[in-house]
Amino acid sequence: GKEGKVLPESVQQIIKTIQKQSSERSGRTNVTLLLLIGGGCVFAFVQYKNKRNAISSRKTVLLADEAKKKTTQRVAVNKLFFQRLVRILKICIPSWKSHETLSIIVLSTLLVARTILSVLIAEITGSLAEYLVGRQFDKFTNALMSFFLVTIPASAVNSLLKYFTSMLSLNFRQRLSMYVNDEYLQGVNFYKACNLGGDSRIDSADQRVTSDIEKFSTAISNLYTSISKPILDVILFTKKLSGITGWQGPALMYSYFILSGIIKKFIMPPLGKLTAMESELEGSYRTAHQRLIVNAEEIAFYDGSEKERNIINDLFKNIFNHSSYVHYLRCLIAIFDGLLVKYWASIIGYGVMAAPFILNSKKIAGKSSTQLTNDYIRNTSYLMGLAAAVGQLVMVGNKITALAGFTSRVSELLEMVLHLKNAGNEPFDIIEENTSAPADKSERGLSSSSEQSDWLDSWKFRRDSQRESEIQLESSGSLPRTPSLGRISFQNAPTRGGKIRQGEMIKFDHVDVVSPEGKLLVKDLTFDVPPGRNVMVTGPNGSGKSSIFRIIGGLWPLHSGELIKPRNRDFLFVPQKPYQVLGTLRDQIIYPDSGELMSRDGVQDEDLANLLAIVDPAKIILGAWEWDEVRDWINTFSGGQKQRVAMARLFYHKPQFAILDECTSAVSDEVEGTIYETCKKLGITLFTVSHRKSLRRHHDYELRLNGDTTYNWTKINHDDDE
Repeated sequence: GKEGKVLPESVQQIIKTIQKQSSERSGRTNVTLLLLIGGGCVFAFVQYKNKRNAISSRKTVLLADEAKKKTTQRVAVNKLFFQRLVRILKICIPSWKSHETLSIIVLSTLLVARTILSVLIAEITGSLAEYLVGRQFDKFTNALMSFFLVTIPASAVNSLLKYFTSMLSLNFRQRLSMYVNDEYLQGVNFYKACNLGGDSRIDSADQRVTSDIEKFSTAISNLYTSISKPILDVILFTKKLSGITGWQGPALMYSYFILSGIIKKFIMPPLGKLTAMESELEGSYRTAHQRLIVNAEEIAFYDGSEKERNIINDLFKNIFNHSSYVHYLRCLIAIFDGLLVKYWASIIGYGVMAAPFILNSKKIAGKSSTQLTNDYIRNTSYLMGLAAAVGQLVMVGNKITALAGFTSRVSELLEMVLHLKNAGNEPFDIIEENTSAPADKSERGLSSSSEQSDWLDSWKFRRDSQRESEIQLESSGSLPRTPSLGRISFQNAPTRGGKIRQGEMIKFDHVDVVSPEGKLLVKDLTFDVPPGRNVMVTGPNGSGKSSIFRIIGGLWPLHSGELIKPRNRDFLFVPQKPYQVLGTLRDQIIYPDSGELMSRDGVQDEDLANLLAIVDPAKIILGAWEWDEVRDWINTFSGGQKQRVAMARLFYHKPQFAILDECTSAVSDEVEGTIYETCKKLGITLFTVSHRKSLRRHHDYELRLNGDTTYNWTKINHDDDE
């Protein structure tokens, strides 16, 4: 043939210049990529530290004793995890003849079918490439028809796998839920679990019985398919590849994934523990809303909506910060998994696949280009399938650690339910209650009656001065308390019904008391209570005693007549079972105020100790707990301690009027007398709902509701008190 012509020197120079510029651009591109990767790593590390600091500094609204109990039980994939998992699975799969066993058999059959179909599709794909390159259009058409026919059962198998996986999860949930319900709702176990406290108490029982069981059932059923299919794929694809590339190909892939698994084990965060904590936070958030519903009336009387909103918002922020941290960790893990299991594994796989071509192996000797194309496409499918299968097995660790968290929550529920069944009827142990505070706390609060009297005078002066300042600021249009820290003042009058006016007394003028159901409870109610006139309210159940106070508190609208009442913060409701807020011991006294508002008003812990010493002269409460201690106070305080704390709360706020609804029934007569004398000294006018004649001596008038819409308003004759 003719000799090739040599390019002109100018053209050669241009080509060299282009190649040089391309090489320089490639170098600059690599440097830019390295800088971007380095910057991304620094940014990821900074974000990790910020999110970790956010969850470590979250506000403590959880119950301290429960949090301590949980932190002692580490959630991990260990011997305890597998023991618990086996125990739960025995409940989920009670026998080999159960529906769950049948579902597992069907799932296993479908998994085998999908693996076989995957191999068949890989072979058909290779044949299609071979026939297309070789221009064998008849065979290409037949192979294409075979591929079309295979896709029908392949699609059905994939859909059936999802269906039976979901049904297996649902069956597991049914078994666990029925088992828990049978034991939890046996006798009065549900009451003991929620009210008795101690080892028998189940925290966030609703969360565990509903959400945690559902999450565990979903996780364990998905885990079965996540393990079974990759194992089948590994076995089948390894056999196919060994016959094509020899044992060295699969061995190299396995060596790479073993190394990847070891690396991942060292960098894997404790997802099981984080998952259990997330469930715990969700349970606390739900419990806070339940407390709001159960204690809605008491909270409304205290005007504690702002305080409760802050608590609930703090609980949600805890969930948000924790979930953000977990999602970020999962993102980092996904990046690592993508590099290690997907992209870098593909590089190793292509090297294994290209080895016979590079080394001119005997296995490809004598093959045509079309046959080599078939081998390349088919082997690529096998290798990618093997890489995906082994990668899924490596990432199964993520799912197992997450399952460990759900297993821990469900297992604790089952263990506590079993404890209720076996030991729920055991008698309580007698714990001797200290009659005085420890020596290092004995100085808290006032001791002598003269000191108490002098201090109460000072306390009354301070609170009255603050009230006068607030009234002056209100009249000038500015309030010292923001809505987020204090209680709202006076509510606007309704547009229809009765008329409400603000005043320095409580006065009902021709008022009809009507329930939300439309029942007339009291007709034409008329009386007035100026400051200093204590009233005892009596009458049968359902006669309207509490209804009158709901109208005063603004919980019920005024149906007719006229009502004169002071500002909302100038009266306080103290129920028989006082509300205990989530928070510290200090919060129990100052509720619904916050610590910031308490400090702004110049109140110190020493003042709170003096108030508590009036109703708890033995100083048992201050001797047992610190001001900043967080506990489940509803289950920590005894009945008498709850009422003592509630009365200290009354003295702290020092309203003009107080409504006492059988709130001294659990304290001694001596302490009860001290409470009423203290209210008198502080200038608190009392409405007392009670039928005990011993309390008549502390009151001036009796409002008797007869239960037939009539009432009697009489002055109490103290000559008959004895």
